Amino acid sequence: MSEQAMPVEKVRAMLTENLERVRKASDEYFQMLEKGLSSSQLPIGGQAKQFTELMQRNVTATFELCDKLIKANDAQDAMRIQAEFFQSQMRAMTDQARSLGESAMKAMTGAFTPKS
Repeated sequence: MSEQAMPVEKVRAMLTENLERVRKASDEYFQMLEKGLSSSQLPIGGQAKQFTELMQRNVTATFELCDKLIKANDAQDAMRIQAEFFQSQMRAMTDQARSLGESAMKAMTGAFTPKS
């Protein structure tokens, strides 16, 4: 019985190619979303744009994680990469929550400030 295992480099090349396709589709999605938000008449347009930018940063970080995992040498290397990603995403989530909270407070303060 012959085993038909793909060489590691071939698998990595296929993964990289597919990741680039997904990355391109993601970029197109965010461009379309940005156009929609910029033409929106909703009063929350600024907050929606900020949220979209944060979401795009998170997606970019995930693509960077995938790039690193594709290049991992072994399971231990992959686990280290994953742990570093988790830690950085937890810090990013904390910063993003703070930023969105501050933005929401400013918006609420502005909504209840009497107009002269």
